[in-house]
Amino acid sequence: MSEKSYQPVRGDILVVDDTLVNLRILTEMLAAQGYKVRPVTSGPQALQAAAAAAPDLVLLDINMPGMTGYEVCQQLKAQTDTRDVPVIFMSARDEVLDKIRAFEVGGVDYVTKPFHLEELLARVATHVSLRALQRQLEDARLLAESAAAALADEKRRSDDLLYSMLPQSVANTLREGRSVVGDHYPQVTVLFCDIVDYTRAASDHSPLEVFELLGRLYTRFDALIERHPVYKIETVGDCYVVAGGVPDPNPRHADAICDVALDMLEAVDGMALPTGAPLQIRIGVNSGPVVAGVVGTKMPRFCLYGDTVNIASRMETTSQPMHLQISQSTHALIDPSRYQIEERGEVALKGRGNMRTYFVRRR
Repeated sequence: MSEKSYQPVRGDILVVDDTLVNLRILTEMLAAQGYKVRPVTSGPQALQAAAAAAPDLVLLDINMPGMTGYEVCQQLKAQTDTRDVPVIFMSARDEVLDKIRAFEVGGVDYVTKPFHLEELLARVATHVSLRALQRQLEDARLLAESAAAALADEKRRSDDLLYSMLPQSVANTLREGRSVVGDHYPQVTVLFCDIVDYTRAASDHSPLEVFELLGRLYTRFDALIERHPVYKIETVGDCYVVAGGVPDPNPRHADAICDVALDMLEAVDGMALPTGAPLQIRIGVNSGPVVAGVVGTKMPRFCLYGDTVNIASRMETTSQPMHLQISQSTHALIDPSRYQIEERGEVALKGRGNMRTYFVRRR
């Protein structure tokens, strides 16, 4: 191949002129400069060629039979694919009104026949270069928009992950660059729930069967949590822990936790262990002061500490299957008109001695 065949195309130019001599001269002149030239002799042909592939520039004769250059330009500007294509008008007329009309319909330049070769080539080169820059800017804009959308999507996923790990108010504090230190909460309510005979079920069945059981159970519990002003603290094995009144204060935290607990008891209805036996749970609830805050940096978690948490755990272990057992401190906080409360009496708690407890049911 000759060296000329490797010459890059400088631009795609649509030349529209009903005078064949002019069309041939323009085509040869522009092709010699490295442009791809598409010559047509009428307005309809020009619109068809532009619709097939938008050019980088249109050289457009004004006075043509059937459809004038003004009309062609107006239709080009009305189409999304060609509205930004620069149009240089060509005419033998040098009247001011003709030039004004050319710019009004969207032309970027106006040259008078007969052409001055160097001047025409300079104008063509200028507008083809401007068109190339315009496309580069548009590509850069689209790339920036795509990057911004990707960044926003990544931020959304990051926020969703953070909100799944931490309370929203705590997560927002961390996102703002502020640290979350442990804080004292004078009155909260804590719930512990576990599966009755879970240890035996886990030893008698495959880990996959147990995992699928916990997945179904916790999916139901998580859906319940969304409907109440409480926060899921953690799950450890079959132990599911929820708190009310922390990190966002709620004067009815005890009622909110009892409502969740009763919903959880109803949610396991119809579920079964891998053995086929009905799935049963125990729930214990206690109220009092705690220290709470974010622990860890790589996988931060919002945790509760204090005697209140320990007693809530004891309330669960000493409860009965499919019962909600609450401590005396929680009993003092709930609205008795909303529940059916049965005094259980004194219950021995490991390391705590005897404590008065109550069973709570739905009215």
